[in-house]
Amino acid sequence: MRTGTISVDSVLAQAQAKLASSTQQPTSTDKGADTEALGKISPVLAQVQERIAAQAQTVTASLSALGSFKSGLVDLGTAAKGLGALSAASPPEAIQAALTKLVTAYNATLKAGAAVGGDAGVGRTERAMDKALAALDTPRGNLAKLGIARQADGTLALDGGALGKAVAGGAAGVVQALATLGDGLAGASTQALADEGRLSDYLARLDKRAQALKDQQAAVLSTANKLSAVSSASSSLSAMALAAYRNAG
Repeated sequence: MRTGTISVDSVLAQAQAKLASSTQQPTSTDKGADTEALGKISPVLAQVQERIAAQAQTVTASLSALGSFKSGLVDLGTAAKGLGALSAASPPEAIQAALTKLVTAYNATLKAGAAVGGDAGVGRTERAMDKALAALDTPRGNLAKLGIARQADGTLALDGGALGKAVAGGAAGVVQALATLGDGLAGASTQALADEGRLSDYLARLDKRAQALKDQQAAVLSTANKLSAVSSASSSLSAMALAAYRNAG
């Protein structure tokens, strides 16, 4: 049999048909059978189980990455609002601490988004984040004056010395620029986290897929258990028949 064309539904249908043709009532077996034990009952079902497990692992990784991305967006929104709370009277240390928190949250969100993969909702959010930065970097060089530098991988780096010089030269202008940046990033975070947003839709689809795979795993194991029970019953009947034959002789 070609393993590349195995269908879960067709395998289960064949297995169930075999069960239906038997007159023996299946008994309960160990529901925690692993793939190795499953292979002793049915190599085909073992292959199916391995494929389902691999798919489930991929979905679980995507769910974890998406959860990290959404968590990062929450932190980003909080840090962005923190920039808006600054004023010209804020100490230079407070301004740098607030911007450091934003840069850290921005980078964590971006890295988590990369781990999710090519989801449209993630891409849209990342473009909104980039747009907020680009809006402040007009004319070119404004970000650098604030001590913010974009790295090759899209993450940000903060130059505390450059930020300190900018604050010393005019704190009011710096906090106003940072408030603008904060508004843009807070808006991107809020829109992405909306219940009706694409990220929520993607999360719901992943949850549904995870449950479907879990149900398939249960169906495969259940079928294997029943097949094992039928096989055991058949072996017992054969042994009884052989014993009866020998006694009759």
